[in-house]
Amino acid sequence: MGRTFLDREKNGRGFTLIELLVVVAVIALLITILLPSLGAARERAKRSACLSNLHQVHIAYYYYAQDSNDQVPIGYRTVSSQFNSMIYSSTASSWALFGLFITNNYDKSPYIKTPKLLYCPSETNTKFMLATSDNPWPAPGTSPTANIQAGYCSRSTFPGKQIPDDLSNIPASMQPFTMPHLRDFSGNGVANNAIFADLTAAANRIQSRHREGSQVLFADGSAHWISLSKFVQPDASWPETINPPVATFNSTQDAIWQAFDKN
Repeated sequence: MGRTFLDREKNGRGFTLIELLVVVAVIALLITILLPSLGAARERAKRSACLSNLHQVHIAYYYYAQDSNDQVPIGYRTVSSQFNSMIYSSTASSWALFGLFITNNYDKSPYIKTPKLLYCPSETNTKFMLATSDNPWPAPGTSPTANIQAGYCSRSTFPGKQIPDDLSNIPASMQPFTMPHLRDFSGNGVANNAIFADLTAAANRIQSRHREGSQVLFADGSAHWISLSKFVQPDASWPETINPPVATFNSTQDAIWQAFDKN
């Protein structure tokens, strides 16, 4: 009959080297099996947090519209619709696009009280994460000294439109200027359009976070996951990041937003 663990203890013997190696191998095997499940659970939690961010951003849009005759900063800046994730422009020294929710008194903003809402928790690219060396966030009560990018992007196709960085100095070529109205995106017979989403300016923007799709916010306040297969674009028209973005690929952004609308 084989010797038991208790027999070994009585005789002052421990496990043999082979037995220890077997135990280590079993533990390693269990870790290998469990790690993918833990990683998937962690990503599901991050997706839920991302979805919560979008719902709260919609509240900011709603209250901003209430204070601005229904006008909302949904659109892009300059000539390229890929410039649709700016919060602060150091060139114009002004808060731009949905950075208007924050303004210079962002620590006392009535719309977005914490910048964390503008950043996807799954992001791994430091250019689109909160308060990194590549994307610095100023201390409360101070002014930014560099461009600030959000972790999300604004709709950049109709009824979204180009929005100047400095609304107090709108170029004559854009006069008369009004921002889009929130009702333009939903209501009065208009389809419920996507207005805000994970970054889509290049294919690698998807790969640096959720990988398999995007979280998308709609004008009625609903938000949900859309699989990459529903909006993926051909490689030639959806290249890796071009800096600065060029208008050549504006049609790609249009196609992505229209695909979001259908889902």
